[in-house]
Amino acid sequence: MTIDIDEMNQSLRRLECSPEARLWQVAYDKLSVPERVFVSVWELEAEVNNGGFQQYFLNGSGRIAPHAVAALRAVRAEAMAKIVERAFLAVDQDIPWLNDVERRSRLSGLTPGAADALDRLDREFYAYPDNLTALLYQYVAEYRDEIAGAAEF
Repeated sequence: MTIDIDEMNQSLRRLECSPEARLWQVAYDKLSVPERVFVSVWELEAEVNNGGFQQYFLNGSGRIAPHAVAALRAVRAEAMAKIVERAFLAVDQDIPWLNDVERRSRLSGLTPGAADALDRLDREFYAYPDNLTALLYQYVAEYRDEIAGAAEF
């Protein structure tokens, strides 16, 4: 049976909102590794698409941003992982990611060069060199036994 990209997206959205899923009900570090991968990729894609890397890093999702590159590699989105790596390099490796106040303060004071670099990386991300929907769907299907609420995959 072949499933199209719209059906994959609908399945992923159902998982995101599933009452059986614990993705946003428990602390990130209490999730299984596959659940963390899902949350990391899902948050990254939603935030960057909504307001670019600056928004992603500034918002609450910034707390888990350091996990994004590994999560992208886990779902085999290598081109996207490289874009995100470059976004981290543009803002500074020494950001205290878990400290919301300090993280936001430092990110609010980005140099014009760093802001321009993030804008360029936003455009690279929007070009979707990897099909995140298909890759995330395949990952969830592969690890459905370790992701609460993923039985349909």
